[in-house]
Amino acid sequence: MEKTIRIGTRGSKLALYQAYKVKEELENKYPDYIFEIIIIKTKGDIILDVPLSKIGDKGLFTKELEVAMFNNEIDMAVHSLKDLPTTFPEGAKLGAVLKRGDVRDALISTNNRKISDLTSNDVIATSSLRRKAQLLKINKDFKIVEIRGNVNTRIRKMQEGYCDVMIMAAAGLQRLEMSEFISELIDPSVMIPACSQGAIAIEIRENDAFIENLLSKINDEETFITTSAERAFLKTLEGGCQIPVGSFSKIEGNQFHITGFISNIDGSQFLKETASANVDNAVKISVEIAKKLFSNGGKEILDAIRDLNLAAPKVELPLKDKIIISTRAIESGDSLPDLLKSQGANVISLPMIEVSPAQLENSEKELLNKLSDFDWIFFTSKNGVLNFFKHLSDLKGSTALPENIKIAVIGSRTASELDYYGYAPSFISKGNTSEDFLTEFYNVVNPINQKVLLSLGNLADDTLINKLSKENKVERINVYQTEKPKSVDTSILEIIKQNKYDLIVFTSPSTFYNFCSFYEKDKIQHLKMASIGSTTTKAIEEAGYSPIITAKMSKAEGLSESISEYFKK
Repeated sequence: MEKTIRIGTRGSKLALYQAYKVKEELENKYPDYIFEIIIIKTKGDIILDVPLSKIGDKGLFTKELEVAMFNNEIDMAVHSLKDLPTTFPEGAKLGAVLKRGDVRDALISTNNRKISDLTSNDVIATSSLRRKAQLLKINKDFKIVEIRGNVNTRIRKMQEGYCDVMIMAAAGLQRLEMSEFISELIDPSVMIPACSQGAIAIEIRENDAFIENLLSKINDEETFITTSAERAFLKTLEGGCQIPVGSFSKIEGNQFHITGFISNIDGSQFLKETASANVDNAVKISVEIAKKLFSNGGKEILDAIRDLNLAAPKVELPLKDKIIISTRAIESGDSLPDLLKSQGANVISLPMIEVSPAQLENSEKELLNKLSDFDWIFFTSKNGVLNFFKHLSDLKGSTALPENIKIAVIGSRTASELDYYGYAPSFISKGNTSEDFLTEFYNVVNPINQKVLLSLGNLADDTLINKLSKENKVERINVYQTEKPKSVDTSILEIIKQNKYDLIVFTSPSTFYNFCSFYEKDKIQHLKMASIGSTTTKAIEEAGYSPIITAKMSKAEGLSESISEYFKK
């Protein structure tokens, strides 16, 4: 009897490469088992416009995978080991690591630059405090900017003039077969890597002896020793805050060697230690040099960084204690609740739609198998992107698109979701309706004799296909379906009836229509409603009611901003 083992991963190109690498190694060892890739969205993939140092990088890319594992949705989770917190949540452990890739950082440029070529006139992009500190140690006048997003997006930003050069982990570029963008592999003596950089980790449940034994056959012992030692070094120094810290280790014969550092943010206080020991004492010697760094000035660096964080200005909370009810579907990647909570709101979820992947017809699967036939793919929503790539991954085992295909999207939120999979749209409409999209697209592109694939939901109307089909060949795939929930939480409806709330938010006509089917009709006129944009407001008004707030920009950020402005008055 065949047994299916589920491998959890993020959905980015690099994460999928790593998951499929684990899958390949397991299939080679266990040909009688079925290994399935399960994609899970993580918080780190959602927050793309805030520096990692501001939000805490450890755990951002792992928590949702761990939740899925504890809920028995997956049997193991594949991570970049450097993204894993040094302390596992209760019930989880490190199951195995694959043979380590390149540990070095890489300089990325369009004109073959080297670190030694850079001047104070160059703009250098990096997402890492560790790299920033070491760069400023080399030249305190370097201009350094934050950059987020997938490798493809970062390179596009550089090519568009956002920066002159970038620094990122070499292993990621090599695994994505993008080494041609590397102009220098930076020696660890010049830039000490992140602890565990270049290693692929597999996290498992602590009491799962079967999976642990399974993974023992693909665990690389040398990588396990060096990365365990580096993680012990990091854990000893971390102190619960984001700091410039790194280490590099290697094994020669039976000798283990490690170099580690800690620095303040501008690199002016840079402490480094090197030590060697027998391999059996790798963790012990790593902890010892971390303690030495701590006692020789590291404590003062940590205290100063904590003080800097504590001194950050207090954020205004215009929605403090406001009770806001959101009717949006509960889904990973919805930024609206966090935006409202960050301004002090108490957000209650009352989902009025349920979104799930559609069952594709054979004809739709055939379209996915022939993507190279198309000139354009159109995405009108985040769900259209997410579910398109889910179906593509399920069908072909990859989220790769043909190089010839161009992408058009409605709005920045859809573009951000596309960025998660490593792609940048050729066209982004500023408007958020199909009519706006078409008007802007025709002004810029004027498509004639193009082959267009629409990635939509089951409730999307035929506006796009009717217009585009006049001069182009257009196909449609319904990649997701939106349905009315079978039931709702009546206790929340009671809160609304008793007027113990400040606002109810509708994010689409469907959320409004479905809510009305659960609520007493004669009480709808008394609702304190907010609408995400003109389309939703139009639906509310056609039903004979009026929202007190309509977002100026039809997206989560615009709605949050409009709600804040309303309550500031």
